[in-house]
Amino acid sequence: MCRSLLIAFAAISLAACTGSQGAQGPQGPTGPEGPAGPAGDAGPPGASACPADGPGGTSGLTAKITVSSPGNGTFFVAGERPVLTITFTNGCGQLQAPASLSLAEIFVYGPRAPNSTVTAYALENFAPGPFRAQSLKAPTYASDAGAPNMTLAGDNTVTYTLNPITTEAAGTYTASVWTLGANPLDQDFALADFQVGTATVETFASGPADASSCASCHKNVQLGGKTYMAHIAPGFSPVGNYALDSLPIGSCKSCHNNAGYSPNPMLRKTHGVHRGEHQLAPGVAHPEYGYGTDTSLPGFLNVGFPPMPTGGTPGFTLTADIAMEKNCTACHVNNVWQTNPSRAACGTCHDNVFFAGPILPDGGVDPTADAGVITPPTVYGQPPGVLPDGGVGPCSSNNDCTVFSSISTCNTSTHNCELTYHQKLTDDSQCITCHGATSVIAPVTAVHNISQWTAPITLDGFTFKSVTVTGGSGAGGFFQVGDTVTLKFQLFDNTGAAVTNLVTSSAWAGTFLIAGPTSNPQRVYGTASGGLSMKTAAQGTLTFDATSQTYTYVPAGTWPASSMAPVNNPGAGTQVNPAGSYTVWFYWARTTNGVRDAVDAQVVVAFGANQPTQARQVVTQAACASCHMKSSDGFPHLALHGDQRKNGETCNTCHTDNAFDRVVGATGAACSTSTQCGGNAAGWEACALPPDGGTAGICTVTVDPTPNIRIDYQQLVHDIHFARLREGFLERNNLVNPGTLQYLGFNNSLLSFQEILSPVDVRSCTNCHQSTLTTCSVATDCGYGQSCVSGKCQNTAYQNPTTRACITCHDADDAAAHAAAMTYVPPSGPPIESCTVCHGPGAEFAVGTVHNITTLYPIHLAYPREPQ
Repeated sequence: MCRSLLIAFAAISLAACTGSQGAQGPQGPTGPEGPAGPAGDAGPPGASACPADGPGGTSGLTAKITVSSPGNGTFFVAGERPVLTITFTNGCGQLQAPASLSLAEIFVYGPRAPNSTVTAYALENFAPGPFRAQSLKAPTYASDAGAPNMTLAGDNTVTYTLNPITTEAAGTYTASVWTLGANPLDQDFALADFQVGTATVETFASGPADASSCASCHKNVQLGGKTYMAHIAPGFSPVGNYALDSLPIGSCKSCHNNAGYSPNPMLRKTHGVHRGEHQLAPGVAHPEYGYGTDTSLPGFLNVGFPPMPTGGTPGFTLTADIAMEKNCTACHVNNVWQTNPSRAACGTCHDNVFFAGPILPDGGVDPTADAGVITPPTVYGQPPGVLPDGGVGPCSSNNDCTVFSSISTCNTSTHNCELTYHQKLTDDSQCITCHGATSVIAPVTAVHNISQWTAPITLDGFTFKSVTVTGGSGAGGFFQVGDTVTLKFQLFDNTGAAVTNLVTSSAWAGTFLIAGPTSNPQRVYGTASGGLSMKTAAQGTLTFDATSQTYTYVPAGTWPASSMAPVNNPGAGTQVNPAGSYTVWFYWARTTNGVRDAVDAQVVVAFGANQPTQARQVVTQAACASCHMKSSDGFPHLALHGDQRKNGETCNTCHTDNAFDRVVGATGAACSTSTQCGGNAAGWEACALPPDGGTAGICTVTVDPTPNIRIDYQQLVHDIHFARLREGFLERNNLVNPGTLQYLGFNNSLLSFQEILSPVDVRSCTNCHQSTLTTCSVATDCGYGQSCVSGKCQNTAYQNPTTRACITCHDADDAAAHAAAMTYVPPSGPPIESCTVCHGPGAEFAVGTVHNITTLYPIHLAYPREPQ
């Protein structure tokens, strides 16, 4: 203690007595090195050295999210905190910090029952609100108590610890991340599922997000293809937010749920959009089940659901209920649509049904109403069975309308049967009583029944067997001019029993055609407007051998030297039939209860030379059926021309090069005056009366309303699938609505296809031009349109550019001028095109290059669904 006091005293004394400072002395020797200090904090990551993926390319971006395991190994319980681990990786495998991205947002939602799905804001510790999501770049929390939910590791791995589970409903939950890179063309969406309160896993109605039924129509099947829905088109993002559409409906429900980022839930969006043109009150608020106004749904009144057939029972109007959106199994892979009817689920398609009565001006429901209202009414049309002959006729009382529904009523002004009211419902508990799968009143399985797909109408499962085409006199059996064709076949129903009454039953009608070569078909057997009737004696003979259960059909005439003229275009002339493969196609249609269905078969034969045959496989039935659509029993349905033509591979037998739609002289409905003809007011149709002065006339085309409009298969299909966005140069001379896609069809009906647009980008050629992927070799070749690549048949037909195909989508005046300039017309012989110079395989602007939308880089952005 004394020493301490002495030192302190000396220091004070020195401080008080110090004089002026002298000169600095020399520097002393360097002392020994001291121990190393602690390491400092890591600095921010340096700039990425990942190169862009080619000119105009990007470095790529992949998001990944995983969820920690619950304590019991199966599901999380109250009090547990699921931990989400999130990474963002560029194309070089380098982890990216959220701060380096232009957007990184996280969502958590569940459970999956459509009427129960909500964003789990409490778990996210995020304040709810419309069009708000938790950002991983700069997260904000509803409560700051305790440690932050998100942490960022030194390697840029994100950890997001959810709040403790409390009152969340039991079920399957999904954590999802949406991200955009510094370049917005780099984008991704990731999902991870976990269970809360139960081990029972709930499914999405459309199946797993990475194998959704939505892909049947909406996914580009090119390698790495995108899903085409509402967000892929440029809009609130100039390059489109295709990541949002990438994992339906898992990614969709991240925002579109009953309490989420978007005020419009997935249930309403999906049903409303696919109801499309048959919406009767699109987007109107339904306070009785908690849905506000959706201003977007009126924009889908030009959408038609693609499954076929599209019509109802002949004679019925069924203005809101005939279409194929009744085919719930086209989208639903589970049976929730049968077992869980609700006001919201049913009301989003039947949007004119207000279950609790009229909606008041203030947006509420009339509390005094004793029944729900249907406004506007659902119109069934005139009922069958009221005329003396049992036919369709005007109703006079409600009793006439019970054929449609026990609650349908007769509108005595229009004499149509209508639905105008519904039992009042204030909750969903009674829905299953009337509409459950076992209900006797109006089970959804019955009211959504499609008669063409069910017994006794359907021919699904009927099969032709032992089909042979003989009569060729050439070596090896190839056909030559003058040969007689003989077709033999058996037909069995879906139970395996032989069908033995084709010859005798008036319910059955058969049609037979031959067209070829498969490289560019023209008909060689048929009639002026189509095929030969297999039960008309003048067009051939049909016999049946009961012992072998075999039919034999011999068409009238022998194999001709030249083809027939194209349909409705005799001026196009004929061609000498070249050697090659020719398609023999026949179909049998049966009419039951006024509804028709058909079954068909095709055989390919050689003509002119002994050579292997090639079926035409430029498009395949499987490709058409992927969207036009399989029924619940798995059979494809592409039903046209009165539900008789169902094979997309054989349409070209009539729809040949230079075939036209109906022209001057075509006849339609019976008439006695011209005012009864639909086209009379527009000046193109009149009633042609018999020369004897009678009044039993027929409506006849006097001026072609669609001049020079071709129904050649490749032009027809391209035109229709891009109709809404075509520029209409070829249709500029139409009499009605010039510049829009129309065809003059059956009974002189002027049919508009203008609003049709493929649900996938039409540049995705391989969605229709699919590969068969059958095994091939030098000895076993592929069908026409396919090429043998690495032992598998790959579709290459779409890579061959022609004016005939290209000016269907590229149909502006300058495109037509370009095609004409690139075509040489010699003094004799066919025109010579130079399209392949620039657009053939390997060329700078090859079809396979300019239509390659795999990456969606700037020149290949998705296009808006409406004309700009």
